[in-house]
Amino acid sequence: MDDTFKVTCPECNCILVVDRKTGEVIETRKPILEESTGDRFEDAFQKVKKSKEIAEEKFRAAQEKERDKFKKLDALFSEKLKEAQQKGDIAPPQRPFDLE
Repeated sequence: MDDTFKVTCPECNCILVVDRKTGEVIETRKPILEESTGDRFEDAFQKVKKSKEIAEEKFRAAQEKERDKFKKLDALFSEKLKEAQQKGDIAPPQRPFDLE
């Protein structure tokens, strides 16, 4: 026979593992999710699934931010290139071996 039994706290949904002989709480297992299904394996699966969705959402947001950043830099480069062409400041850079 098992020397322990499990009790679920109705207040915090923690699972308390209690020793049958002494009545001492050996282990406290906090719920994995706030809205626990009662099955720890299912709760862990739901938590992993949720964290994966959050990671994908953050990745998409970072991609969009980088695209916007690239568009802004491209527009700025085009604007400065047009200004330089209008001023006539565009000349090929000098090559070091031409100076000899």
